[in-house]
Amino acid sequence: MSTLKALIERLRQQVLNATPSVFEDGRSKHPVLAAHPDAAAVLSTLADEREASYPARDALANALLAMHRTTKTPFWSSVLAVAFFPMLSRLRNRIIGDAVPRDELDQLVLASFWSALAEIPVAGRGSDRLPMRLRQRTQRLVFQSLRQERAHQHESVDDEEHGCDLEHHLVDPSDQLIAEARVELARLLERAAEDGVPQASLEVLAATTLRSELLRTYVARVGPTDEVERDKLYERLKRGRTRTIQRLRGLANGQLLN
Repeated sequence: MSTLKALIERLRQQVLNATPSVFEDGRSKHPVLAAHPDAAAVLSTLADEREASYPARDALANALLAMHRTTKTPFWSSVLAVAFFPMLSRLRNRIIGDAVPRDELDQLVLASFWSALAEIPVAGRGSDRLPMRLRQRTQRLVFQSLRQERAHQHESVDDEEHGCDLEHHLVDPSDQLIAEARVELARLLERAAEDGVPQASLEVLAATTLRSELLRTYVARVGPTDEVERDKLYERLKRGRTRTIQRLRGLANGQLLN
């Protein structure tokens, strides 16, 4: 099982085993959620890829995103991640090349999805066709990070000679949204420091999110020269970063672009 699939499967189990009152809160606030008895029914509806079901899926995804933004629980972002796993899996499978370790690519795709949730409009102008917009935004964030990593590794190499792991048609003009999201993320990290999250953990997260530095590159920059010890540090920081992200997700629901 791939790392990405394993991560999504854990989220699926958390969603299906969540306290019923969490989903009932959403049903009381959004009619499209009220039409579904539980999260399993929502996931089943979102898994229907027939063209005729698109309007219903679009409305349902918007309701989930609205709940993600307005509540303090990570439940709704988990539902979205599970629902969009086919999209995330297709995106992950399109990435080729060995510049980034496979398990870190899996985490990069999921982290980019979380970031995309902070940028997509919830309602009004720009909120229609949410699945398409979420896919495009996630892709843009993933390939932006890969471009930066490639530039770091091949500073003197022409772009076209090493472009097999990128897709240049995925350019999105809304760079201002990225800048705004990064400002909000910086504020979130400050809030996390106030809440007692260790500074060392926040530095790793800031490097790999705000500065788009891949974890392997970060370890090579700050870690020991011994290869074995560097690999141990990488594994330790990877586990720690996952724990920190989980801890921040509750804060993020109330902090990022509400």
